[in-house]
Amino acid sequence: MNRLLLVEDEPLFRKGLAKMITGSTTNWSVCGEAENGQEAESLIAELLPDLVITDIRMPLLNGLELLKRVKSRFPDIEFIVITGFQDFQYAQTALRYGALDLLIKPCSKQDVYDALDKVNELVLDKQARLRKEETEHQLLLENTLRAIFLRFPYHTEAVAELEQGLHGCKLILFRITNYYPAHKQYTRRDVPLLQFAVLNIISELLDTHGIAGKLLLIEYGRYALLVDDAAEVQALCVAVCETVPRLLGLSVSTHHAGLAHSLTQLADLYETGMEGARIAERTDKGTETEGTLPMNRARQQLISAQTVAFIVSGQMEALKQYLEHFMKEASGRSLENGKMEALSLSFALQDTARKQFEQIYEPRTLTDRISKLHECSNKDEIYSWMQTEKERFFHNFTKWQEKYSENAILKAARYMEEHYSEPLPLQQVASQVHLNAAYFSHLFKKETGRSFIDYLIELRMEKAKQLLCNTDMKITEVSGTIGYDLPNYFAKLFKQSTGLSPKDYRKLYQS
Repeated sequence: MNRLLLVEDEPLFRKGLAKMITGSTTNWSVCGEAENGQEAESLIAELLPDLVITDIRMPLLNGLELLKRVKSRFPDIEFIVITGFQDFQYAQTALRYGALDLLIKPCSKQDVYDALDKVNELVLDKQARLRKEETEHQLLLENTLRAIFLRFPYHTEAVAELEQGLHGCKLILFRITNYYPAHKQYTRRDVPLLQFAVLNIISELLDTHGIAGKLLLIEYGRYALLVDDAAEVQALCVAVCETVPRLLGLSVSTHHAGLAHSLTQLADLYETGMEGARIAERTDKGTETEGTLPMNRARQQLISAQTVAFIVSGQMEALKQYLEHFMKEASGRSLENGKMEALSLSFALQDTARKQFEQIYEPRTLTDRISKLHECSNKDEIYSWMQTEKERFFHNFTKWQEKYSENAILKAARYMEEHYSEPLPLQQVASQVHLNAAYFSHLFKKETGRSFIDYLIELRMEKAKQLLCNTDMKITEVSGTIGYDLPNYFAKLFKQSTGLSPKDYRKLYQS
């Protein structure tokens, strides 16, 4: 959910705008409000919102100066400027200072939503770019670390970061002793898929055993794991030596190579460890596998990050389009590369389902799925295989939604009954029943026949009626008690609901 800060010196307009945004199904939540630019500047530094919506004419520090100052410190924070027609020349200046859009008072609900959608697209693109840059950075770190192990030349700028994160780690080595066991019909072309599968099986087992570490393929059939805490490592090694043969039919050997006090020791530890654990293996190494595998691992991580981003923001249709585009692109590659891309997609969706939908990891199905991919003989069959993986993912997503949808609205209504006097954004209530805001909003209206915001207003008005009829509280006190800071705004809503002002309602119904 993207976060925005509202800056407006007219309280009624600011509160109305906040409620409009909070009660909407847009991908925005109001993280703070300020009544002048000076207050806003401090809040922005503290909250670091994705977007600031600000008026131009304000006391102490106007919107233009606020925009100029913030953009110089936080260039990634976007701005929408609110202005009157008489401020249009100032608004042009705001655009030159970096504002993304203008809202002209009085602005309709649709004007606001359109502007928010425009910024949302920009923020999503920016987040996707940052995720891609982070993936490329992680790939640089992996390639640098691999080069250190193999005594190859490497980029020195990554060494300091690696040294800080891996200093004093224990090195564990895993080795596939033979990629062509007699009971399997594996060929040389299957080796990249098998290496990728082994990498992911070990990664899953790391998660299962609660071990944090750096795992990477060093070269043909040889994997290195660097860990801080060695408490669970022995159990992990046993699990790897049992799981990989069971799922893939490949034998694995392990070796505890020792403690690395610095990166410069890794090559010595690796070479000594491999020599000490040496087992006869095939020598047809196929250098092409070494260059392509790390990129596919990074590709998997990027797919997973993109998928999670779509789910969290409730953009399931956009996710389907993204996956469809990926599948078409992957099936257009060569047969071997297409299979690698397909397996990247499968592992990414599997990892997302396990972490986001509480899906239990089922390694028994992995063998059958990889075997079916192995049997694919053309691009159409690879596409069909990916389609099956995608359908399995969305089936798991639907089951997860149904699990939390059952009685979700009753639970939400109960929560609203208990917290109606507090600020109650849709996103907060949705999180209480473990649903994303967009799906919760749709489900709420389907089950109750009313939008979330209409239901909340009706609930508060019923509480106000009870207080007006059965207490001597002042109308301003009633307003605050049911969650409205502005008595005039409360009175307006109350009259819209009952046809009477709070004062007239009390006269008519108080016994």
